Amino acid sequence: MDAEYVLCNWKGHLWPARVLSRSGVSPRNKRKGALSLEVEILSVDEKIKVKSTDVKILNESQIESITSLLTAHNPLTLATGE
Repeated sequence: MDAEYVLCNWKGHLWPARVLSRSGVSPRNKRKGALSLEVEILSVDEKIKVKSTDVKILNESQIESITSLLTAHNPLTLATGE
């Protein structure tokens, strides 16, 4: 799995996350086949570990769509200097 961004199940919901690191499968456990991923949940900056079988790889258009939705719901505000 070479994906940079994924959807992962966290607290019962799917969340967009950035893959921070991957750990391989030992030859002894190869039949189980699940890589372990450390991911950062994007909207809350929470780092968690998940199995590669528990994530959905995002393509570029899906990432852009999620970004647009998040931006629409949480527009950035400029500081007024008060």
